Amino acid sequence: MADSTSDTTSRFGSLKSQIGSDFSSTTTWVLIPVGIGLNAAGGFIANTLKLPLFLDNIGTILLAILVGPWAAALTGGLSNVVSGMIGNPIQMAFVMSPIAMGLVAGFLARRGLFENARKVVIAGVLVGLTSVVFSVPVVVVVFGGVTSAGMSVVTSLFVASGLNIAVSALLSQLIVDIVDKTIMAYAAYLIAEAVPQRYLPMQGQQALS
Repeated sequence: MADSTSDTTSRFGSLKSQIGSDFSSTTTWVLIPVGIGLNAAGGFIANTLKLPLFLDNIGTILLAILVGPWAAALTGGLSNVVSGMIGNPIQMAFVMSPIAMGLVAGFLARRGLFENARKVVIAGVLVGLTSVVFSVPVVVVVFGGVTSAGMSVVTSLFVASGLNIAVSALLSQLIVDIVDKTIMAYAAYLIAEAVPQRYLPMQGQQALS
């Protein structure tokens, strides 16, 4: 029993240390609002053009590459909260999705999935699947299978083919999320690559090396 308690305490201490390391520098706190701004800009472009994409987590993935999973999760969560408060309340229902994507993208970055352009494809697909897991239940249960104008076009095509709304929402979310998150992963990767080496946080140097 004592060994089990000690092991649990050790793991909690390690987790606390990992979280703390993400927020230990001023750079992190400067980058978080930058990430939120990038998320808002991408989402605005997608909504304005009625694209069947979201493009609203480029900043989240960028923070995952440069700083780490916990800062990325905070960036993604805050982005949805801010968006929900200033005119797009639908985003509030999906707040867990960007948090999960930030965590996954950050841990993938630490595993070397943003080292080069080929590996970014894998990272994008995995982040997309994460989004599907957390978004589809909300889309189906809360919104009846339809959320955004662009997304509803894809969903309606599957419904017209004879599939029910739940399956249609799942398939459209799966296709769109994988494409969308791969595009965002590449965008974040290219932005990170453009930052001069001397300005990269330690996590960014390791993730991109």
